[in-house]
Amino acid sequence: MNKINKLTSNWLIHKINNQSLARHLRLLTGRVIDLGCGISPYRIDILQVAEEYIGVDWSNSYHDLSNVDVLINITGPLSLGNECADTVVSFQVMEHLPEPGFFLSECYRILRSGGKLFITVPFNWHVHEAPYDYFRYTRHGLEYLLQQAGFIDILIEENTGFWQMWILKFNYHTARLAWVPIKIFMIPIWFLGQVVSPVLDGIDRHPQETASYTVIAGKL
Repeated sequence: MNKINKLTSNWLIHKINNQSLARHLRLLTGRVIDLGCGISPYRIDILQVAEEYIGVDWSNSYHDLSNVDVLINITGPLSLGNECADTVVSFQVMEHLPEPGFFLSECYRILRSGGKLFITVPFNWHVHEAPYDYFRYTRHGLEYLLQQAGFIDILIEENTGFWQMWILKFNYHTARLAWVPIKIFMIPIWFLGQVVSPVLDGIDRHPQETASYTVIAGKL
């Protein structure tokens, strides 16, 4: 899982991503192919339930490639065989792909019959890893793209409500502006927001406001 340092302004997003995987970890079976794996933060966790993990990324990645098993340009046709995976996962990757519909069709192609796709994507999030940042997705856009690619049994979950989304944006923005002495003063403010906002989301969870989505879909 992602390491969490509660002295930072953004540890909440790592906790949210960890919780997203933990909720559905049991679904990741057989051979798991992680497209856009980066530093492969979930390799150990996935191997607790799956038989094999293969981390795939491209050479233009902004991340350390030492944990990548296969280098492939994931923006184009994947040099992977048909129906070679039981599970395909992709964490915070699809916003960086210029042709997301084609990417999903490739995910469908490499999945075996009865296989599962597990992806997470941002919705309300700042531009990052520019210039390779192209899209933000609503649940309706995700459902459309997945159906077009042939997926069935589509489940889409909001990973946060308004309050966590707002706190994350506030924290990122203030951390960007703050000088080091001010950051020391801001640490307890950032911490308090990241503790309280999940509680507030539990009380007032608005489905139209989220930092990101978790998506699960199947192949017939």
